[in-house]
Amino acid sequence: MQFTIIGNPQNRRVILFCRTVTELGYDTPAIISYAGWLSGDIPSSLPKDCILKIDSPGEDDDVRRMLVARGLALDGTTDDSTTYPAREDFGAIRHMRAWYRGYCDWLNEAGQVIGTQYPMWVMNTPADIRLQFDKPNCQHWLKKNGIPTPFTLPPVVCYEDLLDKMRQHRLQKVFIKPAHASSASGVIAFRKMGAHVQAVTSTEMIRNTEDIRLYNSLTMRSYTNEREIAALVDRILQENAQVEEWLPKATLNHRFFDLRVLAIGGKARHTVIRTSRYPITNLHLGNKRGDMQDFISHIGGDKLEEVRQLAEKTAACFPDSLYMGIDILLTADLRNIFVLEVNAFGDLLPGLIDEGETCYEAQVRAMVQRREYDLEHAI
Repeated sequence: MQFTIIGNPQNRRVILFCRTVTELGYDTPAIISYAGWLSGDIPSSLPKDCILKIDSPGEDDDVRRMLVARGLALDGTTDDSTTYPAREDFGAIRHMRAWYRGYCDWLNEAGQVIGTQYPMWVMNTPADIRLQFDKPNCQHWLKKNGIPTPFTLPPVVCYEDLLDKMRQHRLQKVFIKPAHASSASGVIAFRKMGAHVQAVTSTEMIRNTEDIRLYNSLTMRSYTNEREIAALVDRILQENAQVEEWLPKATLNHRFFDLRVLAIGGKARHTVIRTSRYPITNLHLGNKRGDMQDFISHIGGDKLEEVRQLAEKTAACFPDSLYMGIDILLTADLRNIFVLEVNAFGDLLPGLIDEGETCYEAQVRAMVQRREYDLEHAI
């Protein structure tokens, strides 16, 4: 049995997955690099009878630039290298829309190669990855399938339009989320109460004489100058963004929290509690994992079971994908539960064990079982 992974070979995701496969007694997976494929080394076929995992293209600047260039070319434009010199490009928040278009184009190409192979078992399909990386369309799909999600505003084009739509819908607090970003890149928790405004974000804004530049940062910032906030919001909205109601998160040990649930084979498995002093809880921002026993003691095992059931109902909306990371929020009064996002590559949860298995061990075993079932029941 051959596993194949598409990813960035030096990335810890690929390394950990390959190590897990070999530790479970299977042959070392074949690795297809994004950089090679995007540079023109397009495989005409994949290993026969293989299990394929499409992993994240992230954490590789060259791959990101190639995807952005591909997306810009589809729009008939090119990158203006004078705006962000290469030395200043690291961590820059820009070209999100172009990146997504380029990645979708690649996913379509990958789908064509996959479609010519039989038999093949795909752990996460190009179609599902494309949908999960488009927040507005993914939320629409979830709502259509009866999944509770935060209320979203109609499309917003600029800061003044944002204020107008917030007034229309009587909202004082919203989250602004770039439609095609991950890891909280460009996310803004915005509130306006009378003359007082605040934007909480990990985005660093650098202004020069010509424009502003936005960069990802590991430090949370609070902007209170409305002129600065307007410039920040306008720039993020240019990248295509979803604006949703800012729901008050429940707290655990005086810290806000939400939960990342990894669904594997339709079942809620590895679950991590993400806690923070801020409304944005992504762990890479220096936030902390919460203790599950504390959760059960203070929030209750019944509530955890509700979270798991909602995760499984959400996973059922994507039957062609073996796994996905699902972000779930409990409101401050603990009465309501909402799905915030579905993450195509939300399975990097090192050190987390469920039923004696790591995340990758559970994935590999579940996919082998799925393959064996398909072969046994093949007509």
